Amino acid sequence: MVVRHVRLWLALVVEILLLAALHHFDDWRYSGMPIKFVETAILCGIAFFAAASFFAQVVSSRRAGVIFWVGAVLLRIVALPLEPGDDLWRYQWEGKVQNAGYNPYVLAPNDERLVPLRAEFANWSQINHKDYGAIYPPGTELLFAALSRFGAGPLAYKLLFGAADLAAIAVLLRLIGGSARFADAVWYAWNPLVVYSFAGAAHFDSLMILPLLAAILCFARARERREMRYPILGAIALGLAISMKIVPILLLPLFGFALRRRALVLGISLAIPALLSLPFGVPQVAIWESLGRFIYVTRLNDMFWWIIEDTVWPNFHQKNYHYNVIIIVAVLTVSVFFIRNWKRGTLWVMGAALFLSPVLHPWYCTWILPLAAWRKVDAWQVLSVTVFAYYLFWDERLFMLPWHSEPWLRGFIFIPPVAAALLTLRREISNPTPAVPNESMS
Repeated sequence: MVVRHVRLWLALVVEILLLAALHHFDDWRYSGMPIKFVETAILCGIAFFAAASFFAQVVSSRRAGVIFWVGAVLLRIVALPLEPGDDLWRYQWEGKVQNAGYNPYVLAPNDERLVPLRAEFANWSQINHKDYGAIYPPGTELLFAALSRFGAGPLAYKLLFGAADLAAIAVLLRLIGGSARFADAVWYAWNPLVVYSFAGAAHFDSLMILPLLAAILCFARARERREMRYPILGAIALGLAISMKIVPILLLPLFGFALRRRALVLGISLAIPALLSLPFGVPQVAIWESLGRFIYVTRLNDMFWWIIEDTVWPNFHQKNYHYNVIIIVAVLTVSVFFIRNWKRGTLWVMGAALFLSPVLHPWYCTWILPLAAWRKVDAWQVLSVTVFAYYLFWDERLFMLPWHSEPWLRGFIFIPPVAAALLTLRREISNPTPAVPNESMS
C-alpha cells in the first residue's frame, strides 16, 4: 500500500509541476512558445493518466476523499497565474458595453458608436471577432455586466469559474455515488484540460457544466420518486445551464423521455433564458442573429466533416448551415434510440454534437468530460490530452495557411482517441458485460 501511495503522489506532483511550467510558455506572441506549451501540456496529460490510474488503486483508503480534493484544489491554484485566453477580453468588453447603456447584441465591438469606450479599454486590441455582436446567451451577458460593474480583473473571473468547476465536481460525486465515486470522478477533477480551461484560460463553460450536472442529478432522483420537486428543480437547473451556454438545449428531448408524463416541467427550462432575454429587448431585438452569423461561417478543428469534404462532398465556401441541421437530426435520432436508457444517452447526445460540430475548441471537450467520467468512457479522456495540440494554431509558421488544420495535426489529435475507443470495444466484445454495451464509442 505504501508503494501505491508513493507512485500516486509522485505522478500527481509531476502533473502539478508540469501544469505550473505552462506559465513559462503561455505568452504566444513569441515564436516557438506554442510548441513548448503543447509539449508541456501533453506531458502533463500523460502524468494525469498515471495519477488517475494510481489513485484507483488506493481509493479504498480512508484518506481517498482528502487526496481527491487536495489534488483538485492544488491543480486549480497552480493554474491561476496562467495567461487567460483572448475570450476573456471579450467578456470584459461586453460587460463594459452594457454598463455604458449599450446592447452588446446590437453593437459589434468595431461599431463607431462605441469609439469612446475603446479608449477606456486597455485590452481593446486583443478582442476577437470585432465585427460580430455578442454570441453568448443572456444569462452569461448579465453576469459579464455584473462583473464589469465591480471592476473584476482576470483573477476574479478565474476564481469564479474555478469555484463553479469545483462545485461541479461535488455534484458529479453525488451523481456517480457509491464506493467508486472518487475513482471515477478523478478523471474529471484532475484532468489538466479542465483545470486549464477554467482556472487558467478563464473560459466560462464551468458555469454551464455545474447546473447541467445538477439537472441530470435531479432527473435521476425524479426517476426514483413520484414527487414533483426533483423534476422542477432539474428544469430550473437546466434553464440556468441553457442561459449560460445554449448547447444543453440539445438534451431536452432526452430529458423529456426521462421524465415521461412530467416532461411538461421542461417548459421552465426554456422560460428562464427567455425571461433573461427581456432586458436585451427581446422579442423586438433578435439577440441570436450574431450567433447565427457566427456559426454559419466559423470552421476549425472539426472531427468529421473534413473527411467528407475531402472525399465526396466538397464545401468550397466552408459554410455550416447544413451541418447544423444534420446535428439536430442526429441528436433527435440518438435521443429516440436511447429512450429506455437516458443516462447513457446523455453521453451519446453530447458526443454526437461534438463529433459533428464544425468547430472543436479544446474547452468544448470539457462539456462531455464529466459525462465520460460518469459513464466510464476512456476515449474522451484521451482526446482531452491530444486536443492540446490545437494551441499550435498560435504558431502560424507551422502551417501554410493560418488556422488551417494539416493532416498530421488532425492525426495527432484524433487517431489516439479513436484507437482508445476501438481497444475498449474489442475488450468489451472479448469480455461482454450487460451493464455498459456499446459505450466505448461515445
